[in-house]
Amino acid sequence: MRGSSLELPADFDEYGWEVEAKGWFSEARIIASGVRYQINFYDQARLGQQVQDVIARRRAFFEPNLVIVPSVTRAHMEAAAEELVRSGEVHSLVAEP
Repeated sequence: MRGSSLELPADFDEYGWEVEAKGWFSEARIIASGVRYQINFYDQARLGQQVQDVIARRRAFFEPNLVIVPSVTRAHMEAAAEELVRSGEVHSLVAEP
């Protein structure tokens, strides 16, 4: 990810196991070409639960910068960030102000 990076909280490795168990994480950022994007990572099972919960309350489900990974781990988030940058899809994300 030349000129880009995935930014996680400094203490992420201390509670990464908990994030993986929960199946979602919204404190990650991709920085690409000086632009910051807050990313909402979910695993498929957790996303399904979230969608069901929201729809049950008769609301539409939406989530900006949603990225689905096999498991919400550092390795999967880094791989997804690399793919977003490599493919150019990072430019379809909503940048932070």
